Amino acid sequence: MGEPLTGPCEHLLIVNDDPESQQLILDCLHDGGYETTLVSDLPAALTYLQWNHVDLVILDLGIKDADPLKLLKDLCSTYSELPVIVLSHRSTAEQTREALQLNVMDYLRKPFHPEMVLFSVSNSLKRMKLMLENRKYRDQLEVANRELQRRLEEVQADQQAGKLVQQRMLPPSPYRLMDYKFSHRIIPADYLSGDYVEYHQVSDNKLVFFLVDVTGHGSSSAFVTVMMKQLAIRSRRHFQKEQRREVNSAAWMLKWINKNLLDADLGRHLTIFLGVIDKETRQLNYSYGGHFPQAIMTTGDDVYYLEGRGLPVGLFEGAEYEDIYMPLPKKFGLTVFSDGVLEIMPQKSLKEKEERLLELVKETDHRVDLMIQSFGENEIRRAPDDISVLSLKTV
Repeated sequence: MGEPLTGPCEHLLIVNDDPESQQLILDCLHDGGYETTLVSDLPAALTYLQWNHVDLVILDLGIKDADPLKLLKDLCSTYSELPVIVLSHRSTAEQTREALQLNVMDYLRKPFHPEMVLFSVSNSLKRMKLMLENRKYRDQLEVANRELQRRLEEVQADQQAGKLVQQRMLPPSPYRLMDYKFSHRIIPADYLSGDYVEYHQVSDNKLVFFLVDVTGHGSSSAFVTVMMKQLAIRSRRHFQKEQRREVNSAAWMLKWINKNLLDADLGRHLTIFLGVIDKETRQLNYSYGGHFPQAIMTTGDDVYYLEGRGLPVGLFEGAEYEDIYMPLPKKFGLTVFSDGVLEIMPQKSLKEKEERLLELVKETDHRVDLMIQSFGENEIRRAPDDISVLSLKTV
């Protein structure tokens, strides 16, 4: 075994028993700044590799009285990250082919020029370094993908739980309150919905109902719907305890909701249609909080939009809302849509869409299932926004 030459760079092991090519390889590698170790037989090479770090092996396939291909196979199986360059003669063409099948980095045919040796060594080391870096990046990417998949599964589980919570927050459908049958349907554009509906009785003669459309959709908007549920519970208790005249006002309730949303500072606002029905006086009191399209009323053969307008809720300090009162006939129906339905309707103009909604409500007699069915399953699946319908009829 020869003495290693000291150099500042990578350590190379040369397995070669040809004195002429030995010196040529050692000289050019020394000039290139590489540290080298020379061995002239295979047992010595295996022993050296077992106890020393080597960055690259140069193996002469023409080494005498040995089976260099066996060593090469051992190198490739035991030291898979060790680059190997083979030297060969024309007479060892078959061995060369077998060596290349073992994925050696390069091979040089004797006689060779010193610059070719330096080029092959430099290129092989760079290729192996790149291969190792790519493998490292792949491993890191695989770890990151597994972590991402784990977190995605956690998010999906959380969303599924959130969806279940949202569904449980909603009132039953269909459901009878006093002399009215309520029904609703909410179809989220995402796992969670930014739309919410509510109807409940607040006294022997009064009930409250509303449809809310929170800006955007997804988790942040869904959180606002949870808050709306809590506000609904609080408002119901307020009615029952206070029985004050101003509490019965739809506009008063929107102003109260507006203040609560602004105080919460959630960065979300909403549109809402809210109605209060007084059974004793047969009167509907309603108010708009930026909601569109307007609610649709049917009385006999007449079908029309309930007039009114107002600012979105949770956006402006001190916003005021309009109270609108109207007498109710013995038989009527009322349907409220979220604006998500407008985005899936095939009509081109807003006027055409509004006219179609009037026709749809009349054709279906306020039946939510038939209205949803008329929009088409494919269109609903592609909907960019939540789609909601709230309907009530006299019974």
